[in-house]
Amino acid sequence: MTTLVETAPRTASAFRIERDGNLAIVWFDLPGEKVNKFSSTVMVEFASVVDELERDGDIKRIIIASGKPSIFIAGADVTEFSKATSAEQAAEYTRFGQQTIHRFSKLPQVTVAAINGAALGGGCELAISCDYRVMSDSPKAHIGLPETKLGIFPAWGGVTKLPRLIGLPGALDIILQGKTLDGKRAKRIGLVDEVVPAPILLDIAREFSTKPKRRGSDRTKFYVEGNPLARRVIFGKARKSVLDLTHGHYPAPLKAIEVMEYGMSAGVERGLGREVEEVVPLITGAAGDVAQNLIRLFFMMEESKKERIAAAPAEVRDAGVLGAGIMGGGIAQLIADKTDAAVRMRDINWKAIAGGLKAAARIWKKKVDRRRMTRGEMQRKLARITTAIDWSGFERVDLVVEAVVENIDVKRQVLREFEAAAGPNAVFATNTSTIPITDIAAQAARPQNVVGMHFFNPVDRMPLVEVIRGAKTSDAAMVTVANFARKLGKTVVYCNDGPGFVVNRILGPYMNESGFVLEEGNAVESIDKAMVDFGMPMGPMALLDEVGIDVAAKVAKILSAAFGERMEPSHVVATLYEDGRFGKKNGKGLYLYEAGKRQGPDPSVYKLLNIKSTHPADAQAVVERMIFAMVNEAAMILDEKIVASAAELDLAMIMGTGFPPFRGGLLRYADTLGLPYIQARLDDLAQKHGKRFLATGALRKLAEKDGKFYR
Repeated sequence: MTTLVETAPRTASAFRIERDGNLAIVWFDLPGEKVNKFSSTVMVEFASVVDELERDGDIKRIIIASGKPSIFIAGADVTEFSKATSAEQAAEYTRFGQQTIHRFSKLPQVTVAAINGAALGGGCELAISCDYRVMSDSPKAHIGLPETKLGIFPAWGGVTKLPRLIGLPGALDIILQGKTLDGKRAKRIGLVDEVVPAPILLDIAREFSTKPKRRGSDRTKFYVEGNPLARRVIFGKARKSVLDLTHGHYPAPLKAIEVMEYGMSAGVERGLGREVEEVVPLITGAAGDVAQNLIRLFFMMEESKKERIAAAPAEVRDAGVLGAGIMGGGIAQLIADKTDAAVRMRDINWKAIAGGLKAAARIWKKKVDRRRMTRGEMQRKLARITTAIDWSGFERVDLVVEAVVENIDVKRQVLREFEAAAGPNAVFATNTSTIPITDIAAQAARPQNVVGMHFFNPVDRMPLVEVIRGAKTSDAAMVTVANFARKLGKTVVYCNDGPGFVVNRILGPYMNESGFVLEEGNAVESIDKAMVDFGMPMGPMALLDEVGIDVAAKVAKILSAAFGERMEPSHVVATLYEDGRFGKKNGKGLYLYEAGKRQGPDPSVYKLLNIKSTHPADAQAVVERMIFAMVNEAAMILDEKIVASAAELDLAMIMGTGFPPFRGGLLRYADTLGLPYIQARLDDLAQKHGKRFLATGALRKLAEKDGKFYR
């Protein structure tokens, strides 16, 4: 890492000062990069810009603007602070960036940030250090402080200064959740002063630069800021909320609260000093590996955005959706919401079509209720979804997503009918969750156009899409589907073919084992609590209800047929399904439901399953049985090359199941425990509970060499 305290000559490689009378526009345009970011070298250069502005008495007004078309400043260069090898180095990096931005905030000139795109992290901290902020209404323009998502907190002044600008409750909301806001929401809370069309952004910024300089906040003093008792109540509630959400697994939000509380009483200068002191242990790992694991996840996600298949994607101007159930309606909504493609949704009758449109409308209605979009915008987007019960209109589609029932015969029939109606280059993307793509395409006229495109439920919220290659799938079809999924805002993981692919194949033994644990008399809520305390977003019993017991029954049957005793199902899913319990969707499952909201466990389940008495589960035993079963299966998936790397498998599990990001992913977590230990525990579990726990050859091979999944 570059030593930041060294002085450097002004090379103007990243910054250019344009003068217009007494106005200076500081253009930030990092050469050779798509985004502006503060590396060590760039921050040294920015420090020299601040020196120049401090010395020049002729400059009375300053605008900070970006030379990139849709980015303001993306923040710090994550590759640098993640490589700090000592506390001193991390402190130097943080302090220099923080104090350079703080020096800019104390310039005597009026300062304005002209925000034309993303202003994140350090970019946001620079913007809030200006007197005024003017923001473009472009959909690419967002402002916020996402640092807690990287396991740290905003320590270039964000924690200390943001509450003084927008008030303590608003600042806590943004910082603790790592939120980013569009222009309208940012203006509503006072984070920006004006939102304007992009073509006139600089003109309006010039107008703001003629306003008087602000000394601190010129808004009415916030009640909470001046009232120690009110602050104590707010901070107490914030701590409780964080602990309820994270179970203490993520230290950064709690540290942010601590630093903010100190800074509110001790003042800005001391608050800035405390930011540096408290963020350093998070950066270096002295407070645990959470930040390092979250930073690795950040890089894994960035890597997934890069296309590694050397083929050109087809442009998708017209898209189709086959099946108007909850998944089909959700997929149609997502396409209409995120792309300019026309959407044609088909099902076998108008009642089903109405259900799909209702599912789509329900998602947008939530945005309207939260003031994220207007009712008019909702109606315009909904009108972009056209419908049919025949194949009219499908001759135009470039890509269709099939979301019919999980039945190979039905899927083959739908594929056959689609190929008869569509053009020769149309891609057929099947949203199957477990059926091999090769099997679906076995009778296809154009198997090269058949791809797996596995969404997860709920479609609008779950970030992962598995893109699966069948035996005859072409590269062009693969990249077309992957590129389209990325336009939908999804994280893409490429998979080779096989039952269950990656996520559902690994979830198979996890969910099966939860059934065996339940059958042994462990209480439903205690099983779920064990896994939530481990870090899963919900326990396996609640997940079964959420996914749908009917869906789980079909998946279990397919995986059991494919993998035998390793995927031996308990009797739980089949028994519940036969009793007409589908989970949340029909209000009957392992839990009771009231107005669609999960209540406590349903006591009648124990009687149905012939469980005579229940007791709290041994949390550690539950975690080991369920997690080690997943690790065992994951080792086979890597050995079979279903997925290319441990990192991609971990990304799929984090994005597809919510496997705790702070643990780095399933295989990263396995490496921290040690594969010899996991193999030994699996052997013990096999003796006690059956052959389904026998360590696979792939895992044994690694464990015997004391190997790791990550090398």
